[in-house]
Amino acid sequence: MVLIKSGIEEIASKSINNTIMKNFISFSSALWVTTNLLLGFVLLLPISIISWLMPLPVVSRGSTFIADHIYRTAVKLDTFWMQRVLGIELVIKGNPNTQQTPVVICNHQSWFDIPLVQQVITGNGPIIKFLVKREIVWVPIIGWICLVLNFPRLSRGKKNGTGESDFSIIQKASKGHGKTSGALLIFPEGTRFTESKRVNQKVPYRHLLKPKTGGLKMIKQHANIDTNLVDITIDYHQKNVHIWNCLRADPAKITITLEHYSLAEIDDIQTWLNNRWLEKDQLLSRG
Repeated sequence: MVLIKSGIEEIASKSINNTIMKNFISFSSALWVTTNLLLGFVLLLPISIISWLMPLPVVSRGSTFIADHIYRTAVKLDTFWMQRVLGIELVIKGNPNTQQTPVVICNHQSWFDIPLVQQVITGNGPIIKFLVKREIVWVPIIGWICLVLNFPRLSRGKKNGTGESDFSIIQKASKGHGKTSGALLIFPEGTRFTESKRVNQKVPYRHLLKPKTGGLKMIKQHANIDTNLVDITIDYHQKNVHIWNCLRADPAKITITLEHYSLAEIDDIQTWLNNRWLEKDQLLSRG
């Protein structure tokens, strides 16, 4: 009886120690990412202020050049931690992006999606700008960076006028896209995937939510005719993906599939997105 009790206590102790260690790794990763973002914000803020106070072409070009390198350095540091320190295995399928002004769409399961997309796009190509919810600017550091980098901010609300406001914001972003190097990222689902959201939406997918077409339609209408569309599918190979777990390499393997299309070849955005989401869902089911 004493031996059994001792064995149970030993197992419980190991379990507690294991939990503490996992949370310590997640905390360390979060601290690394937060420090990286905070340093980037501190460096970007004065550049943004100077560019705003001196709206001259030469100042704008110089500010863009410096901001671009700060952004890329931050992406490289996060990728280093993700792959070299945590040891996450990234399996990349499909041809890498070679365009300087692509539109990027992706399924959305976690905040961890963002550094993954940055790694496969910005790692060997342009920096990424996001269509983000306006409320994101109140999120410490992340929101401030979105504000400093002037990411298009959408209301995504139900109040009168918000639809028209979002329409004009997307229109402005679409018209400006393609004039300078940079990828425009859209999460068509509009929110992170959860099983409860999937059930509430009554969608025909097992791993995805219903894709929204508004942003992509607007971009197709106003962007350059030869704009490349990169469709990314992120497969974590498990359900209930949470960024806290990802920060301790759980899952340890992530598969990222890239497929390329031309906006000019897509006639009906709604039909095309629905078909792509069915194909994505089948791909995720096989994973």
